[in-house]
Amino acid sequence: METRTWTENGTPVSKEKTVAFSGHRTNRIAKFTADREKLFREVAFDTFVAIESYCIKKGYDTFLSGMCEGFDLIAAEEVLNLKKEYPHIRLKCVVPFKGQAERYTQADKRRYDTILAQADEVVTLQDGYTEGCFLRRNDYLLENSAFLMVYYDTVAVGGTFYTLKRAVEQKKKFANVCYNRR
Repeated sequence: METRTWTENGTPVSKEKTVAFSGHRTNRIAKFTADREKLFREVAFDTFVAIESYCIKKGYDTFLSGMCEGFDLIAAEEVLNLKKEYPHIRLKCVVPFKGQAERYTQADKRRYDTILAQADEVVTLQDGYTEGCFLRRNDYLLENSAFLMVYYDTVAVGGTFYTLKRAVEQKKKFANVCYNRR
């Protein structure tokens, strides 16, 4: 089975060194908090630490973000922050369909565009939205990674639940930033 996700300068990048992100959207992450700004700073910090300790220091060098608002954008931003110290790591944005960010807030659209502009690679899976396109994107993330980092609150519903369940079935390694927090 082929394990390359893409090639840079003729050097294969292996699935075995690739991490995918999956997590809840902004409102679900902040559902029970009054100080959303503080919570998101903490989630970003915890994500930065988790990426560094669970992934980079264990040899993972490629990171896949599905680019949904919430955890996907946080994780992508933290990979870009970590690139300052670890310039060899790579961010690949996996966009489920063109126009994904059209309904995002203006602030999240700016974040989205900034991340895409700094990414090492952007893959758009289809031209427009169709039912099931987010699940197909999640399948792509799993098919092209060896490790899954999630922000999952243990409520068995939604795309993150689907992705984590599939990862467990595939016996993939994973870390849950939601419960690895201080």
